[in-house]
This record gives sequence, structure tokens and C-alpha cells, in this order.
Amino acid sequence: MQKPHRNIYMFALLGLILAVPLAMFVRSNLHDPSGFANQARVSRGNIDSHIAARGRVEGATSQEIKLASRVVGRLKEVMVNDGDPIHKGQTLAVLENNDLLAQVEQARANVLRAQAALDKLQNGARPEERAASQAALNEAQAAADNAHLNYQRSQKLFQDGGIISQSVLDQSERDSKMAQARLESSRQNYKLIMAPPRAEDVAAARAELSLARAQLDQAQDNYDNTFVRSPVDGVVVKRYMNPGESISYESLYQPIVSITDTTHLMVRTEIDDSDIGKIQIGQRAAIRCDAFRGQTFYGRVVRISGGLGPKKIQTDNPTEKIDMDVLESFVEADPGTPLRVGLRVDVYIELARKENVLVIPMRAVQTQDGMTAVHVKTSTGIQSRHVRLGAQDGLNIEVAEGLSEGEEIVY
Repeated sequence: MQKPHRNIYMFALLGLILAVPLAMFVRSNLHDPSGFANQARVSRGNIDSHIAARGRVEGATSQEIKLASRVVGRLKEVMVNDGDPIHKGQTLAVLENNDLLAQVEQARANVLRAQAALDKLQNGARPEERAASQAALNEAQAAADNAHLNYQRSQKLFQDGGIISQSVLDQSERDSKMAQARLESSRQNYKLIMAPPRAEDVAAARAELSLARAQLDQAQDNYDNTFVRSPVDGVVVKRYMNPGESISYESLYQPIVSITDTTHLMVRTEIDDSDIGKIQIGQRAAIRCDAFRGQTFYGRVVRISGGLGPKKIQTDNPTEKIDMDVLESFVEADPGTPLRVGLRVDVYIELARKENVLVIPMRAVQTQDGMTAVHVKTSTGIQSRHVRLGAQDGLNIEVAEGLSEGEEIVY
């Protein structure tokens, strides 16, 4: 008796297990007799259409700047290493330069001496020298007047009966002429001291000053060239030389360090040939990478290559196709972006962004004879309805006309 009851229970349990999916199938067909597997409700959302591309972070110049010495010598010091941030005007390396510094000091002293000579010539005699010359002229004038009076008295005495001899008269005449000669000498000396400098003397002095200044500029330039300074804000890419190494005429243009400009970071991207008609200068772009996981940085497309070229940016995917032509474009990152030169990044160039628009899944759209349509569930059944569509982001698409919010579609 127990065995038939056990079989009855087993058949009942098996029937219950089979009845559940059968009921769900029947219910589904009763609810949606058309047999569509998916359904969605027309709702409002955002459409973010973009081009996805791989990229690599570079400096603003996109090329390394190699800095070398302009003079021969021995490296005294190299202040930076690979990866160091630098600013414009910063000294990166110095050559031994004590002898050149001494030449600068000597040239500067020559300029001061030439300037003093020109000033003395242009300023003329000092007030004390002019006063002394005036006093000497006055004294000579008085002596000449006195000698002339003595000569006149001697002439009268000689003529009035020979009170004095001829020799005394001759001596008095010589004294008068000598005093007159001294007066003329003092007068000429006074004129020389009081006269302005001659034009040719001033020109010669100015030429000497110009020569001294040129020699100072040359010495200063030679000294300054022993300092290797950065022309931009950026980062050191590679250090090539170390202190103690010599720079000869043969190795004069050998780089000491190479740097890159980071005032504006640039992302070099490669656009597939299927998307090249969509990209334009000025488009907004989002930048993401594993090094800053969870963060998104932004920039704009600032340059697009004139033609297709070979693919240069490769990923770690061994199945990646590399023998293909791509269009290079450059996205300038917004200021303050913490990305580092050399990072490989993912770039999403924005094509269209619409907010709060009616959206449906792209898979729900059917195209026949150039017309787009969707299947709408109504109270009377499933009907096909033509729709006008807008932007799409690969998953969803905007509905411009033909559907209302809340309607249910099947596909």
C-alpha cells in the first residue's frame, strides 16, 4: 500500500515543477502575444555621444627640448635629474667659470675708467683749477703793468741827463718784455682751462667707452653661457651628462639634459578612419587613465593632422591590430590637470550632449525603406509607429517625434 502512495506523491511533485514554467510561458504569451523578448518604457535621460580613442600625454611642444652648452669647458654641476619639475629661467647645469668671471670684472673696470675719462673731458677743469688760473692771470697782469711803468721811468731818467746808464735802461726794457710774455702765457692758459673740450677729443673718449662696454658685454655673455637655463616651465625628460665631463668643440652641441614643456599638457590621440569625419577642432574631450582611477579630466581638440598615418600608440592587448592607418589629433588638457608626460590614456571626444530628452534603447529601433519605427504596446495590442530620432550614444537614442514619455515599447 505504501509504494503506490509514494508514486502518487512523486508524480504530483513532478507535475508541480513543470507547471510553474508552463504557467509563466502561458501568462507571458497572454500578456504579450507578439512574442517580443524585451520591453522598455520611454523615459527622459541624457545622451552623451562621443568618439573613443587611445592617447598618450605629451608636453605642449610634443617634442623634447635638448639643452646644450654654447661654450667649451668642464661641467661643474648638474642640478636636476630625470622627472624633476622645472620652471622657466631655472639653472639646470653650470660649467667651471672662474676665469670668465675674472674677465667680466676686468672689463667692468675698463668701462668705469673710460667713463671717468669722458666725464673729465666733458666737465672741464675743476672750480679750484679755474680759480687758480684766474689768480695767476691777475698776478701776471700786475707784474707786467709794474715792469712797464719801471721801463717808462727808466726811459725818462736816461733822457733827462743820463741819470741812469744805458745798461740799466736795457735791463728795464728786458724786464718789461719778460713780464709781458708771462702775462700772455697766463692768458693762454686761462683760455685753455675755461674753453670747452674739442669735438674730436670728446669723440675719441666716447669711442673708448663704447669699446669698453662692448668688451664687457662679450665677457658677460661668455660667462652667462656657462649657465644652462630652462627656456620653459616643464619637466626633465633625461639627463645625459654628469659633473666633471668635458665639453669640447666637437661635442659642443651634445645635450646636457632634455626637457619638455608642461605649461599646457597635450594628449596625442589616434582616430580610426571610420570616425575621422566626426572630429572637429574645439570639441570637448574627457580623459581617463588607470593611474588616476575614478577621475575624469577634460580638454579640447586643438589640432588635427592633415592626413592619415601609421598607428603609433599601442596597448598591452596582444590581439590589437597595429597595421592600420589612423588620424592623429591633439587634445589640450585643461590647466591644472595632474597627468604626467608619457601616460597612456583613454580619450572620449564629445560629439553631442543632450540633457532631459526622451530616450529609448537603440536596439528597439527598426529601419525599413529608409524609415525608422518602433513597436509600441497599446491597449489594443502591438502597433508599429514611425519615429524621428536624434543623437545617440551607442546604447540609447533620442526620440524627437513619435513617442510620449511613459509609453511602453517592445523589441
